[in-house]
Amino acid sequence: MRKKRELTAGLALFGFFAPLIVLLILIFLGVSIMLGLTAAICVEGVFGIFLGYSWEELEESAMKGIGRVNQTVIVMILIGMLIGVWISAGSVQTMLYYGVNLINPKLFLPVAFIICIITSIVTGTSWGTAGTMGIALIGIAQGLGVPVEMAAGAIISGALVGDKLSPLSDTTLLASATSGVKLFDHIMSLLYVTMPASIIAIVVYTVLGLRYGSGEADLSAVKVLSDSLLGSCNVGVLMLVPLLFVLVLSAMKKPTIPVFAGGLVLGCIWAMVFQGASLNDVITAAISGFVSNTGNADVDELLSRGGALGMAETIFLCIGAGMFSGIFERTGVLHRLMDSLCKVVKSVGGLVLSLTVTGVALMFGGAGQSCTLSLPAIAFRDAFDDMDVNPCVMSRTLECTGTVLGSIVPWDASAILYTGLFGVSVMQYLPFNLLAILSPVLAVVTAYIGFGVFRSDEAVHLTLKCKKYDKQTGKPI
Repeated sequence: MRKKRELTAGLALFGFFAPLIVLLILIFLGVSIMLGLTAAICVEGVFGIFLGYSWEELEESAMKGIGRVNQTVIVMILIGMLIGVWISAGSVQTMLYYGVNLINPKLFLPVAFIICIITSIVTGTSWGTAGTMGIALIGIAQGLGVPVEMAAGAIISGALVGDKLSPLSDTTLLASATSGVKLFDHIMSLLYVTMPASIIAIVVYTVLGLRYGSGEADLSAVKVLSDSLLGSCNVGVLMLVPLLFVLVLSAMKKPTIPVFAGGLVLGCIWAMVFQGASLNDVITAAISGFVSNTGNADVDELLSRGGALGMAETIFLCIGAGMFSGIFERTGVLHRLMDSLCKVVKSVGGLVLSLTVTGVALMFGGAGQSCTLSLPAIAFRDAFDDMDVNPCVMSRTLECTGTVLGSIVPWDASAILYTGLFGVSVMQYLPFNLLAILSPVLAVVTAYIGFGVFRSDEAVHLTLKCKKYDKQTGKPI
């Protein structure tokens, strides 16, 4: 057994920032994220060897990291297959047809945001919302002339709001469990940050829609798109059954993989029965993606997508992120930095700020959602007790980083999935992913002004009053 080098605060900072700086520089230079992530893995591996870890230990950690994303990879494959098969079945075309004819372009962004909130609350999954309702809404946005990056931001933000507030969500359950908070106390506490963020988002999306949503010029384009969709397949409410099957069973909290697999099988049956597709056609659509031949170039580009192979790059990035996360966790950098932060806290605002900074560091450091929602809870629990602050404040702060920030970290599985689904980069949709931007900021602001802060022995409730703090101890009064 090799002797391990002592991990000082300085070394921990180097171990945290070095791989990230390398990754960001390479991305800035135009190198693909996959190559940048590979370089970051190498840098962190060399750092691990410097600390005294053997190659075998680092390899084992990398494999454990990959093991943690196995289910994610399967879900990504199924989503790719679902998209291809559902286009074959006419489900996507039906949603596009009704969407472009019913939604006003100027109101598309706030409407898409609200639709995704509802879908995500009902299903408890932001990924499932993006992979089903999100795909349809992106297509509608293209048909209405709404900038795709704006649409992607609104869709992702809405999906994240629902993911945070849904009692069916894995992240909601994990954050409340690791913080020792009752589930509905946690959800009620989340409202103090999520509701203001959602109201701001709706206002901004409405303003953007009024500014960018084209009006008269879109009517002819919508007519052409509608006619092309009607001519491409049989369109009707019955074609939505595969989608409804997935949404209903997800809302019933059935396991994701069997539900998606069932939706895939149902889509295959619908494609063969209602669209006249052969078995070979639907298998090809599931594996390689659907290829549209309507004669309308815009519609063909819109509908030619999906398939398991279409998710290949996304899957490779997810595996790379898992390797990076495993090695990063093994070096102990994250624990060392969290311990240092806890020692300098002097107020409730400072405590929440430290927890938020930790969450941001963990997410950008590649720790992933589960680690970000659990590790800080262990490290900061005593600090919240010492400040006499209800742990519901800690649990909501965890969600304001761990649940939402993955969507804006280019090497996180969530961002990788969203970019693969919507065809826009993180940097393109980042300015419009308002929930990811606002949540960490509002978590800190509300703590400093005492909004939604409760004492340890105080019941969590809804109030517009801000808590005052003792000037000497910094504790809530």
